[in-house]
Amino acid sequence: MSDEENSVPQVMVSPDDFNPLLAKLDAAEEKVDFTVGEYYQRLGQQSGRDVGILYGIILGLFILIVSIKFGAIAMFQTLLAGLL
Repeated sequence: MSDEENSVPQVMVSPDDFNPLLAKLDAAEEKVDFTVGEYYQRLGQQSGRDVGILYGIILGLFILIVSIKFGAIAMFQTLLAGLL
């Protein structure tokens, strides 16, 4: 293989043509970065909500099991009956 087959093609472009093109590419890249950031932020909020719901269910079940085991429900019923 010769050097011509392995070389990368090069194009000579004047700065007057290159700078506006580079500005357009930068604007497009900024839009893509913003959109991807918004997507991942929304994905993080959704997964955070799901984890919060899961923690709430686990904590609620834990409180229910402890209150049933120690008879806290009967204690609260007698306290409420005494107040009324």
